[in-house]
Amino acid sequence: MMAENERFLLRVHYRKEGRLRFLGHLDVMRALERAVRRARLPFCVTQGFSPRMRCAFSAALPLGAASASEYLDLTLGSYVPPEEALARLAAALPADLAPVRAAYVYPRSPALGAWLDRASWRLSLATDATADEVSAAVAALARAGELTYLRGRKEKRVDLGRTLVGFDARDVDGGVELTVRTRSSNEGALRPEVLVRSAFAAPALEGRSLDGVDVFRLGQWHEEEDGSLVEAL
Repeated sequence: MMAENERFLLRVHYRKEGRLRFLGHLDVMRALERAVRRARLPFCVTQGFSPRMRCAFSAALPLGAASASEYLDLTLGSYVPPEEALARLAAALPADLAPVRAAYVYPRSPALGAWLDRASWRLSLATDATADEVSAAVAALARAGELTYLRGRKEKRVDLGRTLVGFDARDVDGGVELTVRTRSSNEGALRPEVLVRSAFAAPALEGRSLDGVDVFRLGQWHEEEDGSLVEAL
């Protein structure tokens, strides 16, 4: 734990998979913070009566989803070579939360959760529907422009014209693989599994079964005004 005279912002790309995909976002945050302490990285803390590790995370995954593309921004009080920091973290973390890359970014970079506003998802659907049928059902939802669903007792609305960027489907053994590209903002985000379950509740897929949905986040990016995508690292 270091004073904050000079700060270095270390961005860490890590995976979340295996059994740890069922770990909630707060538990993931705690696990990574403990790993930083075990790795003896010179982290900075916030000011005030209850100082906390100065770190930030990319947007939370839906519970049960796995990912190849999660990010942590960690403020350090002294320089540690990125490859050394990565090795220390790898030794302190389980394989299902394995760090992949680490590099320093501009210390005043925007908060990850808001800056990473584009994502790509792979959804493995255990279904007797075909890829063409799933595509037609999702396309019908997209044309409607808005998705309404219940979350707990609250009705939620999602603007698909803004949040659903594109999708592709293909037939695979045991079902359909659906790739969905999404956009998020302060106004909301699209949960891919909600899109799928809404599609299967629509008339286009009436009579078709959906026995399971495995969700995997393939990547996260920042979208520039011209539509180009910027990598986090």
